[in-house]
This record gives sequence, C-alpha cells and structure tokens, in this order.
Amino acid sequence: MNIVTVTINDVDYNLKGEENDEYLRKVADYVDKKMKAIIQSNPRLSGTAAAVLTAINVVDDLFKCEASYKGLNEDIEVYKVKDKEYEEQIAALKELVAKVQGENQELLQMVNDNKVEENLKAKEAELTSLKQEVEKLKEELAKNKSDFEAYKAENKELKFQLQTARYKIIDLQNKLVENQINLVKVKKMNNPLINNEKGKK
Repeated sequence: MNIVTVTINDVDYNLKGEENDEYLRKVADYVDKKMKAIIQSNPRLSGTAAAVLTAINVVDDLFKCEASYKGLNEDIEVYKVKDKEYEEQIAALKELVAKVQGENQELLQMVNDNKVEENLKAKEAELTSLKQEVEKLKEELAKNKSDFEAYKAENKELKFQLQTARYKIIDLQNKLVENQINLVKVKKMNNPLINNEKGKK
C-alpha cells in the first residue's frame, strides 16, 4: 500500500491507497481545487461546511460519471450486436459472390451458345453489384469498429473518474470527522463550567 503526503486546502494529509503516487496526488489535487473553489465563492464557510459542500459536489460528479458509464456500456452492447450482424452479412455476401463467380465460369465454357455473351454480361453486372455491396459493408464495419474503440477508450476514462471520485469521498469523510473532533475540543475549551472546575483544582 502506498502512503503519499498531499495538501488539501493548505492542510497536509497522509493519503493511503493501492494506486501509484501519481494517481493519489491527482485525486488530492482534484479535491483541493474543488474545496478552494467553494471557499472562494463563500469565504464565510467553516471548514466543516466547506468539506460537506465539497463532498456533495464530488458525489454529484460521481453520479454523473456513473450515469455516463452506464450509457456508454449500453452503447457498446449495441455496437457489438451491429458488428456481429455486419460480419454475418459480409459472410453471406461472400458466399453469394463465390456462387456467382462459379456460375460465371460455367458461362465462359458455353462458347457455342448464342446467349452466352448476354448471360455473361448480366452475371458480371450482378457480380460487380455484389462486390460493391461487400465493400460498402466492409466500410460500415470498419467505422463501427472505430466507434467501438472510441467508446472503449472513453469507458476506461470514466472508470478512472469513478475511482477518483471514490477516493475523494473517503478523503472528505476523514476530513469531516477530523473537523468534528476539533469542533468538540474548541467547545470544551470555551465551556465556562469546565474552565471553572479546572480553576478550583
């Protein structure tokens, strides 16, 4: 487990995690920027209030990332289905092309038949049309695969963002507990009853 010292809102913390130092620092930097932006927009906020608002913002980011992640996974499944359909269509068209080519060879052997030339031209036209359709489907398949790879890359980035958001929440929870403890200490110090008891002793 890695332990990294990070600074959030001018306070140093020891952040622990299985990820590498760079990742943990990136998480802390994200939280630091969020918290400072909230404090800057409302300087009167206490540390606890700022931490709570930062946690709310981070959780909001997390929910949005999860929604995007879910949507991307659904899109990827759709592209997988389309990809399979395109491959099946191409395979069927290849079989049809092979069949037409075989028939074309048979026509070439019918040199003495008066209809050979006419039939041959028709078959050649059909073969050309089928080849064009195959090429068109190949292009669509290539585009589909390209889109699929793009979604995979975006999905990977969303996973990173989700992991980052989870670490932000853990860090903010720790900060909230620390602020609550400090608040109790301050209240005890300012309590006249406690101070009077100490004075009598």
